[in-house]
Amino acid sequence: MSNKTEDYNSREDRQEEIAIRQTIIEMETAFNQHDADDLDRHFTQNAVWVNVIGVQLSGWKQINETHKVILAGPLRNSYARYTVDSIIFVRPDVAIVHIRQYPTTSEGKIIENGQGSLAIYVMVKEQGTWLIVAGQNTLVQETPR
Repeated sequence: MSNKTEDYNSREDRQEEIAIRQTIIEMETAFNQHDADDLDRHFTQNAVWVNVIGVQLSGWKQINETHKVILAGPLRNSYARYTVDSIIFVRPDVAIVHIRQYPTTSEGKIIENGQGSLAIYVMVKEQGTWLIVAGQNTLVQETPR
């Protein structure tokens, strides 16, 4: 009997993981198109975001206004590939997701030795959709060997 429950939970978790990974793909696409509105549709209205330079943004409006400025300005020629390192379900409707972001060319080729980052997203499932409620993006520093 416990195997059936574990199998059910595993299938359910896999379906949720697929949905979260799809959200991350959509965010990558929006970032690479420099489309702040499309990127930010994946944030809750009360989201809190800390960007790579340590600036805390509170609420969807502030996140969106900032993304509009940086995607059209300093990041207008920046592209990235997002990969999911891990997904941990805290509850069925709350997940902690670690994302690696690798700089790429506009054609999607990873730039060797480029400045990448590691992000943590706290995601919640609201009305069937996974959204970011909190997150932080951190530049990855090379560790001397």
